[in-house]
Amino acid sequence: MNTVPNHGFIEVHPIHHHQHQPHCKQQCFVFTEIADIVELPPPEITKIASEKMQNGGLTSYTKDPCGGSSGGLDSPTDSQASKSRCRRILVVMGIMVLCIAMAAGIPLALQLRQSSLLEARLAFIRRLLTEAPLIESSWSPVRNMNYSSSMQEMRQKYVGAVLWPIVVPCGAQYLDAVQLALEGVDEAKRITADTEAMHIVESADEMEQTHIRGEVAVLMGIGGGHALGTSLAVLRSMHLLGARFASITSLDCTTPWAASTRNVDYLIEGNATNSINDFGKIMLFEMNRIGMLIEISHLSEPAMVATLRTAKAPVLLINSAPQSFCNSTNVAPIPDHVLGLLPENGGVIMLNLERCGDRLLNVREAIKAINYVRKVAGVDHIGLSGAPKSYAFLLAELARDRVWGNAAIKKLIGGNVVRILREAETLKNRLPLYEEWIPHELIESNSYCRYPES
Repeated sequence: MNTVPNHGFIEVHPIHHHQHQPHCKQQCFVFTEIADIVELPPPEITKIASEKMQNGGLTSYTKDPCGGSSGGLDSPTDSQASKSRCRRILVVMGIMVLCIAMAAGIPLALQLRQSSLLEARLAFIRRLLTEAPLIESSWSPVRNMNYSSSMQEMRQKYVGAVLWPIVVPCGAQYLDAVQLALEGVDEAKRITADTEAMHIVESADEMEQTHIRGEVAVLMGIGGGHALGTSLAVLRSMHLLGARFASITSLDCTTPWAASTRNVDYLIEGNATNSINDFGKIMLFEMNRIGMLIEISHLSEPAMVATLRTAKAPVLLINSAPQSFCNSTNVAPIPDHVLGLLPENGGVIMLNLERCGDRLLNVREAIKAINYVRKVAGVDHIGLSGAPKSYAFLLAELARDRVWGNAAIKKLIGGNVVRILREAETLKNRLPLYEEWIPHELIESNSYCRYPES
């Protein structure tokens, strides 16, 4: 019998096991090109007809895709080797298909699982926000504000209570600052009276009851000590009108009894303190006596430390951020050593995590800042005053960390603020009444609008 010549056929070499072993590991996929596994012939020669007269007949030969011939001329040994090569190729290609399927399927499965978990966390957060009020600090209306749309925005953000500081320009100090503060209090009362969904509250219990009714609780305060006219009597009168917190200074407004973070030179007395003086400490004691929260975010660093060590009740810092994370004018940057004093005093810092200067913060940065303050000051001393995207989404992402469970998140959203408000209320009328007047030498250069005492 004549042998079939080898020309016209593609010889397929066997695959050695030490070459191109595919590996499939979790989160790591190594793919081997098909051309590296076996050198396939071009499509036009995958089937070759070779005709040869044999015993007076015409026999056709076709290339076997696994390396053999279909004409029946291969020996049993060649046929067995060809089948073995074919099985190896099929096994390798099967493993590759499995790897590709896993590469496409695992991320999709993870995405679906993550999406499902996020929805579960959001549902958990929404339930918490119905049980306890989310308290946002430093809210104030703007001119020509549409209060209906403002209330709708608050509800979309799940805000249950706001702190409303009555802001008075620093230039009004020694002039009509007290009158402007009184007009601001009157405006706040009229606005909330005309808005069914807002209600001014004067205690922690009222705040929680207002939230249960589905209304937004408003805790009114004074936005700077210059609006108190260096007078203990004015301080007490503001409390009687419903103010429940007072900022010792505003951002750039040093008073005769307390130093601000920044100063406007022409508004400062020549003998002004760089911290808080004796009359300032009396103001603190009187605020403790009448149950008014002391807000210190815009004090100078020495004044912050002195207030934290002097005050008998926990203090409050609104619209703030750790100085190491944001040192900008749109928030009050608080040094780490001041944050470290909060556990001793019991105070709370309300973090504004919406932006740093002109730059919007993302959720990852916000969570990093929250966890940083928790590490330095503790979970009992953090609140919120602004968030990227929405509070619900921020809290849902925060809840991925198991240290932020039900109790911890309730403290963060407002529980800590409610706690210090209650602690301030418990000191009410337990301290002696102070009747001192500020020493005349501290205000003599700006006392032209004060009636001379007899």
